[in-house]
Amino acid sequence: MKNILRGSIIFAFILLITGCSKEYLDPVPVTSLSDLTVFDTKDRIVAQVNGMYASLKSGAHLGGRFQVYNDVRCDNFIPNSNNGVTNYQTWNHTVLSSTNEVQNLWGAIYTTINVVNVFIDGLNAAMTEGKLDGIISQTEFDQYLSEAYTVRAICYFDLMQMYSKPYHIGNGANQGVPLRLKAMKSAEENDLAPSTVAEIYTQILKDLNDAEPLAIADYDDDLLNVTRAHRNTIIALKTRVYLHMQNWAQVVTETAKIVSSAAPFTATSGVANALNASYAGIFVTPFTTKESILSMPMTATNNPGTQNNLSHYYFSGSGESYHLVQVPGSVYATMDVTDARKVMLSTVDGKVYLTKWVDQTERAEYAPVIRYAEVLLNRAEAIVRSGSAVTQEAVDLLNAVRTRSFATGAYTPASFADAAAFYDAILLERNIEFLGEGIRNMDLMRLGLTIPAKGTADMGFIDAVPSSGQTYIWPVPASELNYNKLMTPNN
Repeated sequence: MKNILRGSIIFAFILLITGCSKEYLDPVPVTSLSDLTVFDTKDRIVAQVNGMYASLKSGAHLGGRFQVYNDVRCDNFIPNSNNGVTNYQTWNHTVLSSTNEVQNLWGAIYTTINVVNVFIDGLNAAMTEGKLDGIISQTEFDQYLSEAYTVRAICYFDLMQMYSKPYHIGNGANQGVPLRLKAMKSAEENDLAPSTVAEIYTQILKDLNDAEPLAIADYDDDLLNVTRAHRNTIIALKTRVYLHMQNWAQVVTETAKIVSSAAPFTATSGVANALNASYAGIFVTPFTTKESILSMPMTATNNPGTQNNLSHYYFSGSGESYHLVQVPGSVYATMDVTDARKVMLSTVDGKVYLTKWVDQTERAEYAPVIRYAEVLLNRAEAIVRSGSAVTQEAVDLLNAVRTRSFATGAYTPASFADAAAFYDAILLERNIEFLGEGIRNMDLMRLGLTIPAKGTADMGFIDAVPSSGQTYIWPVPASELNYNKLMTPNN
C-alpha cells in the first residue's frame, strides 16, 4: 500500500463501506455523501464513527495480522508453509523495507489515522460553526470525539510495537514514526519528519487522557460494550501503554480505577468487566463476555479475508497455519495437563494447534484487542515492580487468572524466592493466557528481552534476536521512504 493518503478519497470510501457494518454498530447504510453534507444528520455522523472501526479492523491490522505478527515472530509457533504471503519472513526475521507485511501494516494503520483525523477536524469544525445544533447532543459529540481519540491512540501504539525501539531503550529518545494529527488531503502533505518515541507516547497518552472524561461509561448493550470504546476501554489501554513505558506507579494508579481491591477483582465502575467463568467461553459466540474489553467484530459477510483471519493461522485446516513448538522448555511443555488452556489445544498428525479460532469457512470469530485478564496481570506486575516486593494482592491477582484455568496451580507469596521469580511467573502466565493474541512479542520487547531461537529441521533454525539486533524491530517501509522526503530509516 503506497503511503500517499488522499483524505477526501479515503473519506468517501469509508463512508461507502460503512453500510456493510450495520450488524455491529447499527448505522443507517450510506452509499454516497459529499464533503458538504457528511455532518448534516446524526446517521451520517455515526456512519463515520463506524468507518473508523471498519478501518481499524482491516485484515492487515487488528482484523488479524497484527496479532499474528506479534506471536509468530517469537518462540511459540512453527509454520506449516514457507509461503511468504502468510508471514514466513516475519517468522524467520528476514523482512525488508519492501516486504508486503512491513508495507501493508504501515499503510493500513496510517489510513486509519487519516480517517480519524478527517473525522476529528470535520466534527470540531461543524461544532464550532454551529452546524451540529439539533443534530447531536453535547454528550454524543463528546462520545464520538472520545472514540476517535481512542482509535488514534491504538494506531500509534501499534506502530510503536513494530517500527520503533522500545521506550525503555534510550528512554524514548530513539526515532519513532511521523506524528500525523491533521487530515491529509493532498500529496503535498506527505513530507513529515519522524517524531521521537517519547513524543509519540506523549501523544498516545494525551489522546487517551483527553478521551477518558468524554467517554460513555456503559452502552447498556453487550455488543457495543465489546466493539466500541467506553471509559473502561480507555483506562485498560492506558494500563498497557504505561506498562510499556515501565511507569509502574501509573499502571497501579490506572488499574485501581477499574479493578476492585480484593477477589474476584471485578470492575468498580462503568461496564461490569470481570474474568469470564471459563476460558473457553471467551472465544465462542456471541463473543460478548464481560472479560472482552475491546474486540474487532466479524460476520460471514464482513471479515478480514482468508489469509488475514486468525483461524487461518492457528487452526489446523488451512495448510498455511502455525503449530505450537513442543520441545522441552516450550510454553506448551510447561503447561500442566489439567490446565484448561492446554485442554483446549488440538493435536492433528502429531502437531498441536490453537482452538481459540476454528471457523475457516465464515471467518466470523471476533479478533481480540484487549481483555480484562490483561488488566489484572498488568496490575499484579506493576505492584511488585513498583515496590520490589511480592505482595499478597499481586499474588491474588495472578492467581485469579491462573486458577480460572488451572485450579490446582495457585501460588502463595512463599512460592517466589524474590521479585525476579515473580516476574518470571507473570511472563509465563501471560504467554499461556494470551497465546495467539499478539501479546508475546510486545512483552519481550517492553522488557528488552531477547526473542528466542526457534525452528525445525524442515523449516530451518532461526537464531535468537537480542534487543540490540537489527531485526528486533521492523524497518521503515520502502513506500514511506519513497514518498516522504523527511523520513529516514530506523536502523
